[in-house]
Parts: sequence; C-alpha cells; structure tokens
Amino acid sequence: MGTKRYFALLLLLTLTSIACKGKHSRVTVQNEEQDTGPRLASTVQMNDPHAAVQLLSGFYAVENNMWRWTAGKFSVQLRTPPAAPNGATLALSFTIPDVVIQKLQKIRIAASINGMELKSQAYDTAGPYTFNADVPASLLTGESVNVDFTVDKTMQPDGDARALAIIANSVGLSPK
Repeated sequence: MGTKRYFALLLLLTLTSIACKGKHSRVTVQNEEQDTGPRLASTVQMNDPHAAVQLLSGFYAVENNMWRWTAGKFSVQLRTPPAAPNGATLALSFTIPDVVIQKLQKIRIAASINGMELKSQAYDTAGPYTFNADVPASLLTGESVNVDFTVDKTMQPDGDARALAIIANSVGLSPK
C-alpha cells in the first residue's frame, strides 16, 4: 500500500509539472514609491507641455506651437542647477513684436528672486532678445526657485481682453 501511494504521488507530480510548463504568467515588479510626476526642469521651453506646470502665473496659452505671450507680471519655477557654487545665469529668450514698440515706444523688463532684483533692462527696438541676469549662489540653496518678471508696460489689442507684454520662448538657469 505504501508503494502504491508513492507511485501515485510521483505520477501526480510528474503530470502536474508537464501540464504546467509554459503556462505561468510573468511576474511584473512594480515600484512601490509614489510617482511625484516629472522632475522640475532648469530650463522651460514655452511649448513643452510637461513644463507647463512650472509656469506659475502671467503666461497665456501656447501659440503657433512655439511661444507664449506674457502679461506684465509673470512667474516661473525653475529647478536649481546642480553644481552651481558660483551662482547661475538666468536667461529669458523672448521677442518684442513691432506692434508693441509702435504702441509703447519702450519697455523695461526686470527679474527678481525672493524679492531681490537681479537686473532691469530697457528695450526700444522690436526683435528677438535674450535677457541675461546673474543669480548669486545664495539664492540657489533650495531645490527650486521662483523667478518673477515684470514688464513696465503692456498693450491690449482691439478685441482682445489680454494685457500683452512680450513673447516668451524659453526661460532657464544654467550654472556659471
């Protein structure tokens, strides 16, 4: 009787192993950490849908899939660049359309972080520009910074409720 049980068990195990070959589902490993979303970028392109969360205020919708009009005051959150012990350079790439200069003659752009003004510059000619400002290392101690821009004058085209200042293409911080 013990031998019959032994052979029956052996037969059962053999048949089970033959029948189960190749029928196991694959195990997937999942990350238990919560997804906090995309990391903040040090440079924001105005047409990047992932970076739009970094545009805190004063930016209008993307136009021509490339740029955005800004209001007279606009703010962006930028990741502090790694390895910036000597500070960083803030760069705002923008365009002043001819219609803005025709209406306003001259505009002044200023940038600040934590209430500390970095730079102010006047423009009286239409065209593409890059506004650069030095950012001291003392302002880059956190994981990110909020950069506030102001443009002293805006225009409101006929039939448009928006107060328009400049056309922004990108804004970013890079280590010195």
